[in-house]
This record gives sequence, C-alpha cells and structure tokens, in this order.
Amino acid sequence: MPGFTPFTSNYQDLSSEQGYQFEFRCDVCGSGYRSQFQRNALATGATLINGASSFIGGLWGARNAANSAKDIVDRDARDKALQKACNEIMPMFHRCVRCNNWVDETCFNAARGLCVNCAPNLQAEMEAERSSVEINQMRQAVQATTVFSGDTSVKATECPNCGKPVGSEKFCGNCGTPLGVAKCSKCGADLAEGTRFCGNCGNKVA
Repeated sequence: MPGFTPFTSNYQDLSSEQGYQFEFRCDVCGSGYRSQFQRNALATGATLINGASSFIGGLWGARNAANSAKDIVDRDARDKALQKACNEIMPMFHRCVRCNNWVDETCFNAARGLCVNCAPNLQAEMEAERSSVEINQMRQAVQATTVFSGDTSVKATECPNCGKPVGSEKFCGNCGTPLGVAKCSKCGADLAEGTRFCGNCGNKVA
C-alpha cells in the first residue's frame, strides 16, 4: 500500500519511537519549519508488552509479537502523522508556478505570484543597487583624498641646528629651534628647505 506523499520533497523526518515530527524547508533560503510533535500511542503499549515478556521469560513470544504488530501498524501511523504535519505547515508555504519550488513568505513575491528567484523584489533590488553605488562612490572619494600634499622628503628627522633627533614636535627639545615644514606667508603653501620664492604664488621667502 503506497504511503502518503507530502506537498514537498524538501523535508526531514525527525520522528522517533516516542512520536512523530517533521521539518519542511524552503526551496530558496532553506529555512525550516517544524510540525508539532505527535506522540506515538504504540510506543507505550509496546514498552509495556516488552517489559512483561522480559519479566515472564518471553512466554508465548510476547516480545516478538509486539514488535511485529508495531512494525505493521507504525507505517500507517507515520503516514497519518505526516499528512497531519503537512496540513499544519503547508499554509506557511507558496508554490511558484514557474519553477514549482515551494517557498516561505520571505522568498515569495506576492505581487508577481512567483518566488524571488523567478521574480526578484524590485524594491529590495533597487535598495541593494543604491547601496552598492554609494559604497563605490565612497571608495573613489577616499582614494582621491590627499592625506599630505607636501614633499615628505623635507620633513626633518633631526634638528637642523643641533642635529639631535626630533619627532612631530614644533620646536627642538634640545636647542629650541623651530621645526617642521616652512609655510609661505602669503598663500600658506609648503616650502622646501632653501626655497627663495614660493612655487605656488611666487612670493619671496623672507
């Protein structure tokens, strides 16, 4: 006798000897939805009979008889449990008429009557494309930004007066000589050491 065929083949049987439970998955994102656990009434009866057969030494083959009866009846019980689980979970899914995939609410474009693989959500796609463009624009702006426009070769590492090592301070800590890159008094452009005229505006350096 053929068993019950669920609405989708993308499901997992989580049943045990204690009862039945099934998990149905979306064909697009793979999200799973579990049915309510259905206790197996045969499990309790079989446990009692097995316990009794062990107690009386297997009289009349009670253990084997219980297991055989359980195997026969359990197949029908599982099919009924699977059918009940399908009736419970199926309303959470939609079938795409184009690709026949069963998908959940998240992966179904209700406006088009198709899954998002066959009919992507235009609003979501537009927002994703806008974000991509903004990220590219931000990267280009960062790449075009000049962190330091002066000639780094003129940044002193030693005091030009006493020769002591210096860092980012404005004056030498040993002799007090002003440090750093000279600036044009007229336009503020950086001046290389020994410059007589500003290369930016032509102003004579004092």
